[in-house]
Amino acid sequence: MKKIIIIVLILLVGFIFYYKYYRPISPNPLITEEYRSSKAYVNDLYKSDEYFKKHVLKEEYYYLYEAILDSSLNYTYDVNIPCTKDCIKQFSTSYEILTLDHPELISFTGFGGYQYNNNIISYQNYANLSKTKVYFGTKRIAIELDNIKKETAGMNDQEKIIYTYNYIASHNYDDFFTYTRSNQSAYSFFTKGRSVCAGFAKASQLIFQAIGINSYLVMSSNHMWNYVEYNGKWYIFDATYGASYRDKTSQYYYDGLGNTTVNNPSILYKEYYPKIESKKLKDIFNL
Repeated sequence: MKKIIIIVLILLVGFIFYYKYYRPISPNPLITEEYRSSKAYVNDLYKSDEYFKKHVLKEEYYYLYEAILDSSLNYTYDVNIPCTKDCIKQFSTSYEILTLDHPELISFTGFGGYQYNNNIISYQNYANLSKTKVYFGTKRIAIELDNIKKETAGMNDQEKIIYTYNYIASHNYDDFFTYTRSNQSAYSFFTKGRSVCAGFAKASQLIFQAIGINSYLVMSSNHMWNYVEYNGKWYIFDATYGASYRDKTSQYYYDGLGNTTVNNPSILYKEYYPKIESKKLKDIFNL
């Protein structure tokens, strides 16, 4: 009898592991073999058009952006990049726009203070997850995105946006570990059920592409959120509000579908975004 129980438990654990990480899913149709062979490819969770790289950086500085991306994918902790004085500012810019372009990048959440000597920028890469955690975390996120695609398959765009807002808001805002690096990617959101604004915004970006909603990541000096397209116009989507006021009866719960940040002067690269409507989505949706 004891052997039977052990066998049953092993099979059950195996089934759960398979369902959680390895069951068949519908692939992201945007991830083609051509894209996989490009410099922009990180994983199959998301196809980046590297919009900010193309619009913010001059082509002569692409190598900075690509060096940061390459070092994060290869777990290179101590990085040295050739850089003359005129490109020091472009180094910080490259990090910021890499964050905006690649929400699927869960192995990298920043870098230590850099030093500049003899035309070389040296910095320490913050790769907060092991290769094993990145591998299984990516698998887990892919499964969850597939679940969301199935749940939203029959919805219109309004329903999809509201669904995504409620889905993000159903997760915990991590008050205790607010400033840890592990909370700055979609990893903690999808695998631990808690995160902070950066994790919420990046998770939202992954979801929106998976379900066919156009969106951008947006960053200020101390916050991150999204812009979403609805009926050809662009609106604010900030699900951190919902996660912070988890009770849907709260007057603040759906304020993340509002215009609270349209005139925020600290928005980075504001000039590269489409015009944002001042009317609130929460009002358009009668929420």
